[in-house]
Amino acid sequence: MNKAKDKGSGQQADVGGMRQGSLRHILNNTIEGIETSKAQIFEIYEAVNSELDEARKRLSEVRAEIQITIADVDRLSGEEQKEKQNLVKVSGNFTTYSEAEIRACYEQVTNVQIALGYAREHENKLREERDKLERRLRGLNRMLQQAEHLALAVGSVLSYLSTQLTGVVWKIETVQQKQFVGARIIKAQEDERYRISRDLHDGPAQDMAHLMLQTSVIEKLIDLDPAEAKKTAVELRHGIGDCLRDVRQVIFDMRPMALDDLGLTAAIQQLISKMAAREIVYATFGVDGREYDVPKHVGIAIFRIVQEALNNIAAHSGTDQASVRMLYAEQALSVLIEDFGNGFDPDAQEEKAKAEIEAEERDPLEEPRGHFGMLGMKERARIIGAEILIKSVPGKGTRVHLRVPNRTPRDEGSGRAASRKKGAKTAPRKGRR
Repeated sequence: MNKAKDKGSGQQADVGGMRQGSLRHILNNTIEGIETSKAQIFEIYEAVNSELDEARKRLSEVRAEIQITIADVDRLSGEEQKEKQNLVKVSGNFTTYSEAEIRACYEQVTNVQIALGYAREHENKLREERDKLERRLRGLNRMLQQAEHLALAVGSVLSYLSTQLTGVVWKIETVQQKQFVGARIIKAQEDERYRISRDLHDGPAQDMAHLMLQTSVIEKLIDLDPAEAKKTAVELRHGIGDCLRDVRQVIFDMRPMALDDLGLTAAIQQLISKMAAREIVYATFGVDGREYDVPKHVGIAIFRIVQEALNNIAAHSGTDQASVRMLYAEQALSVLIEDFGNGFDPDAQEEKAKAEIEAEERDPLEEPRGHFGMLGMKERARIIGAEILIKSVPGKGTRVHLRVPNRTPRDEGSGRAASRKKGAKTAPRKGRR
């Protein structure tokens, strides 16, 4: 049932989510496409500009030819009038001029008229070409201006995409990562509930069933064999004690009662003692400053961060020795968890965490590989408005520093009366691993 629920939620994440870095990939592809378009726009601009220069040159040539043609037309018109007058003179005096002279006069008029007709036709063609060139120049100028405006607009878009949107995408990816961490926390909560139900079923529930069977045996032995009944009752009492201890452990894992009864400091001290008793981690514990109360949700977050840090030490540090110190200052509560184990490379760890995020997005059902604990601590710290700094050097251990601002005014009358003595308290040591 739980697996089916997880699978369904994973599918929703696939539908509604976006793989880490995909926005940046889309942005880069978009910028590349726009840059290609910008280059093409510049090519069009250069082609139009070259064509515009050629059109201007041809227009200048046509205008010069038109002036020359107009002068030829005017000259030929004058010659035509002169030859016509001469023809009228010759035609009126047939007796004076010979037939050859009259024919030559007619031919001269005809030749001038033909030349004038060609000149006028050429002038009309030149004027048409001039008009077309002028219209073409106006169109090319508009196209050139549009290309310039488009190039400027594309440049502005590129500048915006490469500067402003890059920051926006980074913020979006940060939000996506936070959403992923939140989803993982919810999944971790569901896994924890499943673990608790399994522990109750496999542990106290089975023990109680066995104890119920023992009570039936005692009922039968009371009359038949009182001594054996007494012996069985003693075993029953021990079994009830073991069952009660297991139930208390489950309750402590869910929510330490010491947080409500004794406060944060006592709850953390109890956690350290229990982990030492279970031979998980042996941590020294110390408190400095005058203790004061913190909001319940803040106390729970601090407790879980300390718990996660100690679990990480047990799982990854290669040592079972650690140190936990608390400093109650006026401005903030500081918690320092430290070990001197294997340590790790923070940069390499970050890359692993990113790889895990991408793997989780590809397969939501994939189990985390051990780096989510640090992300969970950071997310818990962010939720309560705290600062957390995790420093580690390979071979020199790891240091987790949590700083929680004190937003509650100090009330000397309501503060805890007892102040702890400075110095480290060592949890009781039992058998070493």
